[in-house]
Amino acid sequence: MPNWKMTDQINQKDANQDQQIALLTHRIEDAEKTQEELRDRVRKLEKWVWSAAAVLSAAITIIGIATAADAKEINYGSNDTAKQEVLLQLQSHGD
Repeated sequence: MPNWKMTDQINQKDANQDQQIALLTHRIEDAEKTQEELRDRVRKLEKWVWSAAAVLSAAITIIGIATAADAKEINYGSNDTAKQEVLLQLQSHGD
């Protein structure tokens, strides 16, 4: 009889360990699935961020060019008449 009892205990322990292994395997599979879903979400967010950065960069460039064009008139080979500037010299009190 003692051998049967020991065999039953060993079988029970094996069954418990098999159950724990199955549970842990399932948990690992769930964690891997969750990890893959999170990676996909991060990739999607990265695409959105890169797209938004590209749009902002383009907008800033266009605004910068427009502002620079307004601030500085480019007048190459103009046919305007020459402008005469008057230079005023103030007399000093010592003269």
